[in-house]
Amino acid sequence: MLHRMRSTLAVVAALSEKPANAASELESVPAPTVVVSSPRCEEDAFPLVSFLDSLRVELAGRGLRCCTLAESGAGIPTSASLHVNIEELGHCGTEPERVRITVQQRSDGFRTLDREISLSDVTQAARPRALALAVAELIRSLGEDAPNDTTKVETSAPQRSHPLPQPLAQPDASPVAFSFQIEAETRYFPMRDTTLWGGRMRLTARRSSLHADVDMGANYSQMQTELGALLMRSASIGVGFGPRLELALANIDFGPRAEVGLAWVRGTTTLADVATASGSGVVATIGIRAALEVPANMRMKPCLSLETGGVVQGVNGNVSGQAVTGVGGYYFLAALGLAVTR
Repeated sequence: MLHRMRSTLAVVAALSEKPANAASELESVPAPTVVVSSPRCEEDAFPLVSFLDSLRVELAGRGLRCCTLAESGAGIPTSASLHVNIEELGHCGTEPERVRITVQQRSDGFRTLDREISLSDVTQAARPRALALAVAELIRSLGEDAPNDTTKVETSAPQRSHPLPQPLAQPDASPVAFSFQIEAETRYFPMRDTTLWGGRMRLTARRSSLHADVDMGANYSQMQTELGALLMRSASIGVGFGPRLELALANIDFGPRAEVGLAWVRGTTTLADVATASGSGVVATIGIRAALEVPANMRMKPCLSLETGGVVQGVNGNVSGQAVTGVGGYYFLAALGLAVTR
């Protein structure tokens, strides 16, 4: 009878020990191990140590043991392991610029994710951590996917911590700029042996490499003869346009110019037996003008203009029926002034 009771007590003791052993067995189940397969490159061709240190930090607190190294492509994932395979695309280099990451796990089915990562826009010092961030993100995505789901995603590497510079806004079309000139000018008509002196005001509009201007001015001349003097006065307006060269030291305007105006001629004498008369007429010229402004970077600067052309419509001052002065033939013009730019 005593023998049976001891046996029964032994059985009860054995049964009471099973739950404790079962709990101990559950607590001793190891966490899944992350197995990393590095690229098949020469030694020091891949920053493996820095990458693994960064990966341990990124996977901390996720119940994973990081990390065990293996040959590239070796091993089949089990329920107790998660395989990460890193393959450098192209030839092996001292710093990988494009890699493919493959994460595989066997838990209630076989699951795999792979992603191609571009590191070309990441500095060399930040590439190990950027790669570790991408691997950790892929592991998290694998844990969220449904079983037996194979996904292939291609994306770029994580961006740098500092924001990329924004592209500069495209400037609007070049605005129109204006300049105002006051000039003293002289023009010579060789066929009439006449020199006109005067002044002119000019407004110039310029945009990019073109210019257009409008001007108005007045001139006078006096021709002395044996019988008396011929006085000539004129007023005119002109327009011009053409290319504009903006150089480091000077601005140069060049182009055709047309002018139209009115001229008056009057004779004076001190002789009693000499009769005098006066008259007027339209004058018009067409020519080529070049203007120089220096220095280019100043708001107020001197300017020089040169012009030559021909008379389309002219007037003459006659003495005893002979033209001794007037506007006719061809001409040369020179002007010196001051330009103000706004």
